[in-house]
Amino acid sequence: MDNSFPEKYKLHLLLFLTVFVYFWNFWLNDIWIPNESFYGEAVREMFETRNFLDIYYNYEPRFNKPPMTYWVIALSVFIFGLSEFAVRLPVVLMALGSSFLTYKIAITLYNRETAIYSFFTMALSFQFIINSRYASPEVPLVFFFTLTIYLFIKGYKEKRVLYLYLSYIALGLTVLTKGFPYYIVIGGIVGLYLLSESGFDWKRFLRGLVDIKAHVGVAISVVIGMSWIVYMHVKFGQSFWDVYNQETFERALGESSRLSDVFFYPTVILWGFLPYSLMFYYGLFNSFREFFKKHSLIFSWFAVMFVIFTVAKGKIPTYFIQAHTPMAILVGYYLVNHNPDGFKRHLFYASLCIPTFLIVSLNIYMVYRFNLDYLFYLFAVFPILYILKFRDLRLAPFVSILMMFLIFVVSILPFVERYRPYKEIGQIIEDNLPDRSVPLIVEETFFHNMPFYAKRRVLRDYSSEMILDYASKNRFMVALVSPETLDKIPKKTVLWQGYIYNSSESRFAVFLNQIKRLREGKDNRFIRIYLIYKN
Repeated sequence: MDNSFPEKYKLHLLLFLTVFVYFWNFWLNDIWIPNESFYGEAVREMFETRNFLDIYYNYEPRFNKPPMTYWVIALSVFIFGLSEFAVRLPVVLMALGSSFLTYKIAITLYNRETAIYSFFTMALSFQFIINSRYASPEVPLVFFFTLTIYLFIKGYKEKRVLYLYLSYIALGLTVLTKGFPYYIVIGGIVGLYLLSESGFDWKRFLRGLVDIKAHVGVAISVVIGMSWIVYMHVKFGQSFWDVYNQETFERALGESSRLSDVFFYPTVILWGFLPYSLMFYYGLFNSFREFFKKHSLIFSWFAVMFVIFTVAKGKIPTYFIQAHTPMAILVGYYLVNHNPDGFKRHLFYASLCIPTFLIVSLNIYMVYRFNLDYLFYLFAVFPILYILKFRDLRLAPFVSILMMFLIFVVSILPFVERYRPYKEIGQIIEDNLPDRSVPLIVEETFFHNMPFYAKRRVLRDYSSEMILDYASKNRFMVALVSPETLDKIPKKTVLWQGYIYNSSESRFAVFLNQIKRLREGKDNRFIRIYLIYKN
């Protein structure tokens, strides 16, 4: 890497813009539905009940996930107060922390130049940064997972027992974030790595297990990681296991295998690891014969995750985000240390050019589709100007997706929030009916974040008949109803009326398209709804 001042200035500018993208407007949007709602509302109820061990959502026990993500959010809420800022801040910090740990692992394995490019590759890999914009366990899992591997490799390479013990503590926290299957995942990665380092000599491998204090460390991690499960078993018994088994064993083993399962995660990588997915595949196939010589940890990490999650029957794209770290390091290695010739040279540069121009085209389309200010066209084509200015294709894909997310956080997210009135509805309910013992009724559907904003229990999927029956038997009622039901309820006051999206916002591209259709007066998934108050 050129150490001249312009090169340093360029990297510092890209680092500043990366941090800017992570932090700008991350607090702006109301709690996203459905996934983020579980964590925001559960933490709100923790403070309401002063119970930080039992997890409740909408005042019902929630056993689906271990508590670590809830606890880190609760710590932020304790410091900053209950808000979207406090709910999301730990996730943003852990996302940047995961990128920094990627940098540290790359330094330990290779060199500083590789580490710098690994950091940038990880920081703005498409699926990873999307998950950093809302509260869910995916990014905390990446953080503790990567921390475990970093502390292990640091302790193993430098023969420092303290780091090894810290890695076992981090492993326990990883399990407290997502569940005990990660003993198998991380154990498989470490086991394959040690086996490769021993030259596949089983005697040396067993001595290696003793050297890393596995007999003590595993016990430490089990005490930490399984503590919540033991507590849940003692307090809730079979009702806990019915849910937890469904979230773990049934997801892993409960569906039939298909040949197409082999191609699920390779396809996810193509879009989820943009803009360097093609470069990753180039590096993967180019290094395949020498992986155990040059990249044994990287190969062990990726291979074990790929095999385990391909064999597991339940498949969700976010399951593979923990593999972004070794993928980013491999890409960083090739961007710095690889200078091919002949046909490989064409493949190498094609893997950089294709995603760059694809993302530039998407950026232009995004600006056009949502009628953004003409200034954003400059953002969209900036990667081309960057290439012409610096003659540098290595970071061009990164610059292209950086511009995409700049457009996204500066313009798209504020635009979207005009069609998400949840906080406004919650504030109206609080102003008119501060008695939180009166539930909010929602007709024929459920908006997962309404318990968070209404600060009370939400009765979901009520039919029109059920709402009319409730109104006849109770003095107070607050409800979100359709126009048809509105006309049937006597002596009510309409507090708010408008459109709410009646589907999951997690499919964000679909959500954006539905907003566009609403603006154009076409059929869409928004429903007309009225907030009524009966006294």
